[in-house]
Amino acid sequence: MIRLDGRQYGTAPQIAAALGPDITVAMIRNWANPDREPRPLTRIRTGQTVYYPLDEAQAKEAEKYLSGLGRKRRLDERALTAASY
Repeated sequence: MIRLDGRQYGTAPQIAAALGPDITVAMIRNWANPDREPRPLTRIRTGQTVYYPLDEAQAKEAEKYLSGLGRKRRLDERALTAASY
């Protein structure tokens, strides 16, 4: 993970690991696809590496989790505890 302008960014595997066991690398990449999402995740490309903002990914996961659509996700207490501090 890197910090840029006060925001944390990570690669798709890093973001997926930070958000919990139900989030996959493919989900992160799909959320950033401008053809699939009305508000895609921001992407920053440096060379061959693509970074995604952690705060936007957390908001997208919360939006998907609370929507009631799709499969039910397991509650990750570690992520909730870390987010509350």
